[in-house]
Amino acid sequence: MLEKATRLLWKYDIKEFPVPVDAIEETIFKEDIKLSITKYLKKSFYYEDSKSKIIYLGHKVKATYKQREYLLHETAHMYHNGNTALLTSVVIHKNEGQAQAFAAYFLMPIGVFETYLAKGENDYALSEIFGVTQELVLYRKELSQSLIEGGSYEHMKYIFFN
Repeated sequence: MLEKATRLLWKYDIKEFPVPVDAIEETIFKEDIKLSITKYLKKSFYYEDSKSKIIYLGHKVKATYKQREYLLHETAHMYHNGNTALLTSVVIHKNEGQAQAFAAYFLMPIGVFETYLAKGENDYALSEIFGVTQELVLYRKELSQSLIEGGSYEHMKYIFFN
């Protein structure tokens, strides 16, 4: 999901942090996904059929940081195939993890996030800088650690920044 999130950031020249919600909505629109605000939904979900792709977002999701996370999490589901009702719980869990990773990488891009980490920014400051929850910051730190431990961080950074 790192590559997919980074490619979308580059494709739409998104370099402002926190990423404005309107930039996320514009990206969604340009990726041919409709956005529908619904009255009774508390969070969000993604729906796709042969005719359309739609993100449903609950109208009570007022906090901008939650809107960012939910919209990008649901956008990531466009990369998954099939009706989730027909998938096993293991595959659903994997898809949800990938969607969360996509949101984390989009909102806290590789290289940018790690630069702030190197400056010694704490979790609260990072959540403010990127306009996300502290929980998403912690998750993004785990993703960074996995890349570093797996030996692919420098390679991925090189690919996207050279």
